[in-house]
Amino acid sequence: MGKDIYKRENKALKITLIVIKNICLALLITLVFAFATGFKFLNILTGSMTPTMPVNTVVVVKKIPISQVELGDVITFKMGDSNVTHRVVEINNSGRNTVLYTQGDAAQNQGSRETVTEDNFVGVVVFHIPYLGVLLNLIKDNIIIITVCIVLALFIITYS
Repeated sequence: MGKDIYKRENKALKITLIVIKNICLALLITLVFAFATGFKFLNILTGSMTPTMPVNTVVVVKKIPISQVELGDVITFKMGDSNVTHRVVEINNSGRNTVLYTQGDAAQNQGSRETVTEDNFVGVVVFHIPYLGVLLNLIKDNIIIITVCIVLALFIITYS
């Protein structure tokens, strides 16, 4: 009877490891595909897009021609060394140049608009996942500890 318990525990551990491995593999394939097709993953760091996209929302950004951006689209653009994600509130097509005017959803006045041109345009937000940034920041801040734990766990599993 004692051996049956160990066999069941061992089988449960194997199934759990297979599930974890498959989840990691699916995430890896998704990330490689996303990067290969021009998508970027960015984290919202401020409350300018609340309540639509609260702080620590991860946005998936796709590079498209600036001329294809439509009124109401949420876009990401460079402002200095930072990426900013805001909603397009006005579009000015003068000749061959497109100028976008953006504003965060949380902003109440028009004085907080930002101007976006082809030079600082990053792309349009195609998908967002609220609060996933908390997990990504936790991983990023503790990557050495997480790596050591994974290596130790793999060592124990392999040699037990």
